[in-house]
Amino acid sequence: METIGYGAPMPTRSPTELLLRNIPPSSGAAGVAAITWEARASFGPYLRALRESARLSLRSASEQMGVSFSYLAKMETGERASPPTLKVLQRMAKLYGRDLRELMHEAGFRFETPADQVDENIDRQFERLVTYPALRPMLMDAGVIDMIPRKLKRQWVEFARKLEKHFVDSDVELKDILSGKEA
Repeated sequence: METIGYGAPMPTRSPTELLLRNIPPSSGAAGVAAITWEARASFGPYLRALRESARLSLRSASEQMGVSFSYLAKMETGERASPPTLKVLQRMAKLYGRDLRELMHEAGFRFETPADQVDENIDRQFERLVTYPALRPMLMDAGVIDMIPRKLKRQWVEFARKLEKHFVDSDVELKDILSGKEA
């Protein structure tokens, strides 16, 4: 037992127990709440770069987002111990003109999808990816495509996503393929 305040005894609890105290075990959220925020070291510099590219001061950005100056400063320096809330991420996305999913990914949020759905999506995206005009000459024989293992297909799709994110922002067709939009 530890004491707080006026010496009243309080049971000692771990940070995980404190996070999980109001989350029913059957909700599926317990595993999410117990995760430590490992992305904070990389999210801070990313966030700062977004702010600077928008030519905003820390004070101006915090005011426009509706968060305190110190909150945003700690977020950018990696001193904040917990990730931003969805509401704050939505405000950041709007202010910086970024996709909410991108910000959530950079902040360390990961979403689980059932394996069969992932495989179906990978197969569909891969089939569309190999019909991309720049790749078609390299895969002349359609039979080659059928021999490629699913793991390699997944790696190709993930690589194409990285290309989309970092190098081909103006290439709408590749973005459509990776987002699942029909051509």
